Amino acid sequence: MAARSVKDVIAGGRLKRFMDKRLIKALSHPLREHVLAVLNERVASTSEIGREIDLDVPAFYHHVELLEELGFLERVETKQRRGAKEHFFRAKATVLFDDEAWERIPATVRSDIAGGHIYEILSDLVAALRAGAFGASPATHNTWLPGVFDKLGWRECMALMNETLDKVMAIQRRSSERIAVTGESGFSATIALVGFMTVPPSTNSGAR
Repeated sequence: MAARSVKDVIAGGRLKRFMDKRLIKALSHPLREHVLAVLNERVASTSEIGREIDLDVPAFYHHVELLEELGFLERVETKQRRGAKEHFFRAKATVLFDDEAWERIPATVRSDIAGGHIYEILSDLVAALRAGAFGASPATHNTWLPGVFDKLGWRECMALMNETLDKVMAIQRRSSERIAVTGESGFSATIALVGFMTVPPSTNSGAR
């Protein structure tokens, strides 16, 4: 049989895939990843994003246009500023892996992604502790709940966490929309939902 080219193999459609091609393209450049991260947190204009990273808008605007073309962003408002139009965007959908997509990802990749998330959570927490921001307001939640679950109980916990995440994201989206209208400054905050299976105490190397 004649050898085929890589291009032919890709075109054949038989290669395994665990990520949406749009998502791969969206996240394949660090500036697009940053823009998506910001607009998943709040409504913002390209001018605001540019000021935050000290970069002129024309230098990265084509990345914003690509994200809009891929369906990840939408324009919510346009304001006239100093003779120019300033466009405000928000993420149409938070970039998340649903359960089905998460299961398709190889275990080694899942570990890397989860490790990156934990690193960011800890970085936010350490920075807040050092600045005295963590616990400065009574409106802070901090819970540690170790326990033993059966399979049904664990599935119920994961379903509840997913439901809570959906509600928190909806609240965050409404907050961003109000801030865009009222001009309120708002404040930065991190909400982390973490649920994971742990090593039983009897098999923990530190147990005596």
